[in-house]
Amino acid sequence: MSFFAFIILMMLLSKQAGGVTTAASLATQAAHAMIDAHAKTAKAQQTGHPAHAAEAAAAHAQAAALSTAAKQSETAAQQPAPWPQAMPSGLPPFPAGWEFDQPPPQAVQNRAWQLLPVLWKQGANARKTEKTAGRWITYVSQQMGKKRGVVAYRVRPGAVANA
Repeated sequence: MSFFAFIILMMLLSKQAGGVTTAASLATQAAHAMIDAHAKTAKAQQTGHPAHAAEAAAAHAQAAALSTAAKQSETAAQQPAPWPQAMPSGLPPFPAGWEFDQPPPQAVQNRAWQLLPVLWKQGANARKTEKTAGRWITYVSQQMGKKRGVVAYRVRPGAVANA
């Protein structure tokens, strides 16, 4: 029971401190989801009903996803933003000369998290090209189901620059 009291105390302190950052709000959402998951697990154990067990499993999955997102957002927030960069003339046109950056390195993932609110202020399919970890990457805001995300593209090997 003390774990729940601690979580509630932290949420109250956060609310009194003023605004919360995106990372903090994700952490708060993750904490709320974990509390909800524990409550649903207790109900499932009490009733033994399969539907309650399914709800508890779904709540735990959502809490785990929110916790992962909060950790990634916190890591990205700690990284410094890059200096403004001039676009070189040798880059190929987008999207023809670009491919998904799969798997994206940690530096690209961090920058995508940083650009999430920036690009989505401009709407879907807004893009920004930057040099990240020594490579030119184009970040594009895209809808991913019900969630908003940022997709990273790298220069395709053998791509021809604009003429």
